[in-house]
Amino acid sequence: MDIRKKWIDDNSDYSSKEEIVSDVKNNYDIRRYYSAEGSTTIIDNITTQVIIQSHLNPLNEGKYDKKIHMPVDTIVNTGSIVEWEGNKWIIVSNIDNLQAYKTASMIKSNNTLQFYDSTSTLHSIPCIISKGSISLDEQKIISTLDSEIAIQISNTSITRQIKINDVYKIGLRNYSVTDINDITINGLLLMKMVYSEVSQQIPTFTLEILNGNSIQVNENDPLTINAQVKIDGIIPSTMPDLLFSSSDITKATINSSTGVVIILNVGNVVFSCKMANDSSVMDTISVEIVSVAQDNYTYSLIGNILPDIEIKTGVTKTYTAHKFNNGIEVMDAIFDFSIIAGTTPSSAYVFSVLSGNSCSIKCNSYTYYVTLRGTDVGNGEVVEKVIKLRSVM
Repeated sequence: MDIRKKWIDDNSDYSSKEEIVSDVKNNYDIRRYYSAEGSTTIIDNITTQVIIQSHLNPLNEGKYDKKIHMPVDTIVNTGSIVEWEGNKWIIVSNIDNLQAYKTASMIKSNNTLQFYDSTSTLHSIPCIISKGSISLDEQKIISTLDSEIAIQISNTSITRQIKINDVYKIGLRNYSVTDINDITINGLLLMKMVYSEVSQQIPTFTLEILNGNSIQVNENDPLTINAQVKIDGIIPSTMPDLLFSSSDITKATINSSTGVVIILNVGNVVFSCKMANDSSVMDTISVEIVSVAQDNYTYSLIGNILPDIEIKTGVTKTYTAHKFNNGIEVMDAIFDFSIIAGTTPSSAYVFSVLSGNSCSIKCNSYTYYVTLRGTDVGNGEVVEKVIKLRSVM
């Protein structure tokens, strides 16, 4: 041990393992961000900057897999989906942790398996399809007739619902699952499929906006677009996810998942609703947003005998209060009536309330002034008329 320690002390260029790993990681970071090998990918829905390499050995140039080098904190497994340059790739090897970064092999998905689960929810599953069958022991593709194909897909809670004898349309033909292996390569499902005369059973989806085809709403009204999906004519117990959109966000916006509308301006707008995983299933509604005049209340207080600004001794006049909104009479308005007498004695008149919008005043004698007040019960606004009580002479 003393000899080894002395050798280390005498060799100042010696680097520890941690220092070497750090140097490699720094070099890796520079390459993934600034070199031609660096690429932005999405690994299991998380954006990650990586290095992707083709085969350097000319003998392997024809191979269709790639090496992907990922940061050590990347959450990745065999079967993970990598989105790169507009394509989806599947991690098909074990994940090697080299301390400075992780590395694995990936193969480009060359097809998509359209799988409907028990709730008829569509899952588009990236897959690797090879002509021939998989030797489950040797993990090799064995060439067979065109009627048999081999498939590799990620092993997930969704894909584990696939069963033997299920039929799927791939390309122009239908294939039945004859074998499923989930243990040969951890993280992948390996399947054998053969040509089937039976077609894949694809559920029929219909979507209807329940508000109608076209409606008119006031700019101040609340609005929610409600939609319903049916599967083979039946309302499912769990509604598929829906996506709402507006044709003109200057007129109205709509919450993409709930259908709640926020009206911004008058005009015409079309709202669309689509199934999240199948945009071909959709419906639309045309909405005309109209302006609403602001409330503008005016009042009048009119006697039944003119002139109504005076009442002679012994005469009774009836006064009716009227309420108008933008010039249109509000027929159900109700008023509280009162007399503002000032110094006029109560013996000079007789005041009676006749209904919710009328009252009467009788002049007994003398010359006095009173103010008749009608108060709108709905909003507290008042209308008044000054009335002269005078003798006949």
